Amino acid sequence: MSDLAGFSVLLVDDHPLFREGLMLALAQRSPALHCHAVASLQEALQHVAASGTSVDLVLFDYRLPGEDGLACARKLRLRFPQIACALMSGSDDASLPTRVREAGLVGYFPKTLDVDALLEGLACLARGETFYTSGFAALSASSHEGLTPRQHEILRRVADGATNKEIAQLLQIAPHTVKNHLAQIFDRLGASNRAQAVSMLGGGTSGGE
Repeated sequence: MSDLAGFSVLLVDDHPLFREGLMLALAQRSPALHCHAVASLQEALQHVAASGTSVDLVLFDYRLPGEDGLACARKLRLRFPQIACALMSGSDDASLPTRVREAGLVGYFPKTLDVDALLEGLACLARGETFYTSGFAALSASSHEGLTPRQHEILRRVADGATNKEIAQLLQIAPHTVKNHLAQIFDRLGASNRAQAVSMLGGGTSGGE
């Protein structure tokens, strides 16, 4: 994913299996993304202090020993206000996305997201945008026949009759990226064309190219 070339993320999570597994998955899917991981706020502070401005984003797990990820993010931002922070959580607390936004964090990532959706969210942050989604929305979008939230959104636009060019303009992505997503959608759904894919979604007919 070109948006993530050179983007540096520091994951703070105290569970070694999750931490190492996520780092491996991100490195495989997006080799240009710079990923590092630590187990605590103290280690994160040390890493950022040693790395200077090379860290673009600190991604805190919500469940950390002692203090939750929101409190840890506030402490890190007091020391390093130039560093963006985001939160990742497996909690079903529907208030978390709002609390994250109000706390000044740039993103919220439910652990129900698949790796592709997580990378799309990180790409939003790399472009200077924000990314907030509820766990329910992420689960329902990412679990629909194996589609990522972005692919689900594109298919919804197709169901509304939008062309590839219109979808690209609406989502601020390149037209060829829309075509690539549609090709993956067709493959995952076993559909041969746009109308068939939309019918599987439960929508109507679609527009052309």
